[in-house]
Amino acid sequence: MPYNGKKAVQIARNRGLKAKDFRAAVFPERTGNFSWKEIENSTNPSAETIEATADFLQCTIDELFDREAFNPTNQVNGDHNTVGSYNVTADPEILAATNHHLRDVIERQDKTIAELNRRIDQLIDLAKRP
Repeated sequence: MPYNGKKAVQIARNRGLKAKDFRAAVFPERTGNFSWKEIENSTNPSAETIEATADFLQCTIDELFDREAFNPTNQVNGDHNTVGSYNVTADPEILAATNHHLRDVIERQDKTIAELNRRIDQLIDLAKRP
């Protein structure tokens, strides 16, 4: 899954972005002429450059790589779960119980936060007293 600078340039051009703005955002230390060719021909940029490129283009890092050949297995063994095409299926009863448990946890945490906020207010009031 190699980095593909042509993809970055294509995204930039499709969005009407200019090479000089790219240079300023991704390579602020560089001055002078800069062209999309430099990006198109880039084969092994640093992680920081890839991250800055994705941020500037407002795209995912994956979009800057050739990933057509990537095809992981979609089967997960255990608990009758099947993973495929970004979805997970599981037993509805287990999901409902987990959901109920998590709601209880959140409710207890909300109560704890409310109590701590009440105590903070009390301490602030005490600190204001002469």
